[in-house]
Amino acid sequence: MPTNQLRVNIFGAEYVLKATENQDEIIKIAAYVDQKMKEIDRTQNLNSNMKLAILAALNIAEELFHAQTYQDRVFEQIDHEAKKLNRSLQDALDL
Repeated sequence: MPTNQLRVNIFGAEYVLKATENQDEIIKIAAYVDQKMKEIDRTQNLNSNMKLAILAALNIAEELFHAQTYQDRVFEQIDHEAKKLNRSLQDALDL
């Protein structure tokens, strides 16, 4: 196998992925997808790996959406506080 490829196992299937400089990250992501698929498989009676993969993708996308929404709120709060500090500094300099 060429050095720029990485083998991962997700839900019993092996995939050969193009490896980037951070192979550990790819391995962790593959393990996370595998974990999500196994969690869904334990709770749902699906007879299709495609449906299982789609549900896992939807769950992961929901997690990403919530994380991005939270990050946006945090950035807005930081921006608001930075503007308040800037106004306070300007007021102090104007004295």
